[in-house]
Amino acid sequence: MRLWRRLRAITITGLVRAAAVLTILALGLMVWSLLDPSVLPVMLAMSVGQLFGTIAFGMYVVAIIKDLRRARAARDP
Repeated sequence: MRLWRRLRAITITGLVRAAAVLTILALGLMVWSLLDPSVLPVMLAMSVGQLFGTIAFGMYVVAIIKDLRRARAARDP
């Protein structure tokens, strides 16, 4: 229950910023695996990079949903 309250308290701006940071980290891992195609960078890009990218996408979708709900609540009396 406390986790749900904490998640609802996160601002839209905070979600988008965190998603952007995770996306940059994921892209950095992907670029590293392209520049150094050995086993470790490729495995990290495929596992950790994909995890970061997926979490970032989910956070961005949550931010969009929160913004749409806020706009609807402001429009409807």
